[in-house]
Amino acid sequence: MKLWKQILGIVLSAVVVFSFTSCSSNGKMGKLQPTPAALSVPKQTKREQKQGDIFVSPNGDDAHNGTKENPVRTPQKAIELAQSLEKEDKVIYFASGEYNISAITFTQKDNGLTLFGEEGTVFNGGVTLNTADFTDYKDNIKMLDLKKYNITKEDIGEVRAFGQYNTAEKYGADGSLYCELFCDNQRMTLSRYPNTDEKNLRTGKITDNGDAKEIYTNKGTQQNPEWENLKNPRGGTFAAEKEVTSRMASWKNSDDIWIFGYFQYDWADSTTPLKSFDDSSITTEYASVYGFKEDAPYYFFNIFEELDAENEWYIDKEDLILYFIPPSDFESKPIQLSLETADLITFDNVSDITIDGITILGTRANAFFGTGSHISIKNCTIKNVGKNAVELEGEKITVENNIITATGKAGVVLTGGDRKTLTSAENTVINNLIYDWSQVYKTYQAAVALHGVGGVCSHNEIYNSPHEAVTYTGNNHIIEYNIIHDVVLKSSDAAAIYAGRSWSAYGNVIRYNCIYNLGSGEFTPCGIYFDDGLSGQTAYGNLLVNIPWCGFLIGGGRDISVTNNVIVNAGKPIVYDDRAIAGIVDNGWFTHSKTAESTLWKTLREVDVHAQPWVDAFPQLSRLSSDFDNTDNPAFAPNPADSIVEQNIIVGQKKYLGDIQKRVYQYSRVSDNPLYTFSENIFAGDGDYTLTVDTNNFEKLPYEKMGRVYQY
Repeated sequence: MKLWKQILGIVLSAVVVFSFTSCSSNGKMGKLQPTPAALSVPKQTKREQKQGDIFVSPNGDDAHNGTKENPVRTPQKAIELAQSLEKEDKVIYFASGEYNISAITFTQKDNGLTLFGEEGTVFNGGVTLNTADFTDYKDNIKMLDLKKYNITKEDIGEVRAFGQYNTAEKYGADGSLYCELFCDNQRMTLSRYPNTDEKNLRTGKITDNGDAKEIYTNKGTQQNPEWENLKNPRGGTFAAEKEVTSRMASWKNSDDIWIFGYFQYDWADSTTPLKSFDDSSITTEYASVYGFKEDAPYYFFNIFEELDAENEWYIDKEDLILYFIPPSDFESKPIQLSLETADLITFDNVSDITIDGITILGTRANAFFGTGSHISIKNCTIKNVGKNAVELEGEKITVENNIITATGKAGVVLTGGDRKTLTSAENTVINNLIYDWSQVYKTYQAAVALHGVGGVCSHNEIYNSPHEAVTYTGNNHIIEYNIIHDVVLKSSDAAAIYAGRSWSAYGNVIRYNCIYNLGSGEFTPCGIYFDDGLSGQTAYGNLLVNIPWCGFLIGGGRDISVTNNVIVNAGKPIVYDDRAIAGIVDNGWFTHSKTAESTLWKTLREVDVHAQPWVDAFPQLSRLSSDFDNTDNPAFAPNPADSIVEQNIIVGQKKYLGDIQKRVYQYSRVSDNPLYTFSENIFAGDGDYTLTVDTNNFEKLPYEKMGRVYQY
């Protein structure tokens, strides 16, 4: 029995159905190929209670001493008791149940502390609502008096700007999100029009671009010289259909209606309050970073009159009434409001702290945030948070075997190490299930982001996101053995694994990942993307299936190694352009290498590439040339030189490698990439991508090692 046939195939999400049309080598995928089966994940047993633990129970009493027979009631009291212990290894054990908490900060007084939770242990920074308290309002709308829960207008908060490219910091309105509603651990929708992204409105003719970062003229795009110091950037005006503006006339809370849109690029989401409208046009209160373009998608939200679809909600902040259109069987499902505005658990320069087996939810900020070393977050469920699940800086941080879902921003963001000396942080993100993240901020919010030096992202399963899955900056990161699927669903100029714009970010390795089923509808992203001159990257042993644009997109960088990958059904299997040098000698569109003060040249000066640690690790960097009078020199930094693209097996409708620019062939080695068509049947079976053909020097991919390796 072949490899993939042996796999149990626990798949936690439905496969996205795509509608890509068949075509040849013009950059579109062919017919969707079989989905690789997901790996089965064996279970392990959890830790049990031990004598010497401080015991906590929802039925305890903080007047108790924290023994098994006399548990305390709150995490805060247990932490206080642990601080009074003289032993180094201090353990707090939580009985199953929900603990309503406000923000907790761990300091050096808590070093050596471990928090264990029984199955069902929940830290909730919000409030769980009783479905019996909902009454009928009208039609299928339910209502709940929040005053019963002592919730105030201040608890609810104001609607604030979100989106990766909002301009709130320029008008003093950046801050925590408004509270959010969750039903059955799904993020509910603040009442909006239209109801779904598939029916989003489209901007008409742009009559005023507002005070944007970019200025668009007949001569092209220019940077706004006033942008850096600009305050209160004036919004823009665009045409709207009469049907839309007539509907808007019925909305009564016009002073608190907001607009979300991809106003210029599908990788730049933004929000702004509505300022005004008339019969034929709409004006926003503030600008989008990149201004506006015609036919850009957008929608309105926070509108009581548009409460008309299942899972939509709205809060009347004056009367403190929650209005909600719940699913039909909502009485049996947990319903929660996130209330805490601070990070739920903060580490303040700590060492040797472990959080194990606890569900964390209910904050409008981050679940975990802070600094320290030897921090371990494992076997937890982190969900229903407004920002990131984990954002930590330090060394030897481990995020292991967690379930992370329903975050407003990213999954895990780890920073550490020393680029000056290339000292590794040894931070690790391993064996996690991460899905349905980036639900509020729609772009550049990765499931895993590694920054600094020496991070590892290994054996995770990652799926269902509008944008990227894994990203990184810095050096010597390893991204390996992950299964990544159904991501970058709402963007094209993006990828499942993405990094870019650095000539000094050498030493990163992407290996043995399974990436499949990207994009949706009109959105056509890449598999692995080395953007805007990124150099010094290595990728081998990856399986990429059903990639609508480029399997690999290499954006003009040098010292790139792409070998021994299997690429099945990609629009363009491998694209390697010369944008960095073309921007100089051909007056091309790429501006980030044109002068010695351009972005890419600055990235070389971020570190001393002539210092001994760098010479030892990456001697080629010390030999780079900055001589603009000798641009033909292979060592001239912008040239796509010293790269290797070979022994990649490519299968498609036709034998087609992709688009490789002439300068790449001139300065690098592109050869021996076997090309096959679907009709040649080189794989063992549907969903089994084991090769049945003899390919010289091709390393068999370790499919059986990809994905998570255990779970609790």
